[in-house]
Amino acid sequence: MIIRTERLILRPWRKEDFEPFAKMNSDPRVTEYFPSILSYPESDDLAKRLSVKLQEQGWGLWAVSVPGISDFIGFIGLSEPPFSTHFTPAVEVGWRLAYDFWGQGYATERA
Repeated sequence: MIIRTERLILRPWRKEDFEPFAKMNSDPRVTEYFPSILSYPESDDLAKRLSVKLQEQGWGLWAVSVPGISDFIGFIGLSEPPFSTHFTPAVEVGWRLAYDFWGQGYATERA
């Protein structure tokens, strides 16, 4: 499944997304509020898990392209928190974008 807006394409993950995803996950600005930056193998594992989840469920965290600008800027979509608390089970809106694409309304456009 591919979702298109005026400015964005949400699409399944591709192997060529893994390198820019790993660079994004090693950027301290992007990962400021995460427990740590991800190594390249950790980032690849996450991308594989997100891809499989998207294929299995038909929804999840899609890879995002901006036509004519960048084939991969991060991910946007929906996910189920993998932990238990008073508000789970739940579905949350999630995104992680490369720093160069912050402040352009991409995450809120897709949310």
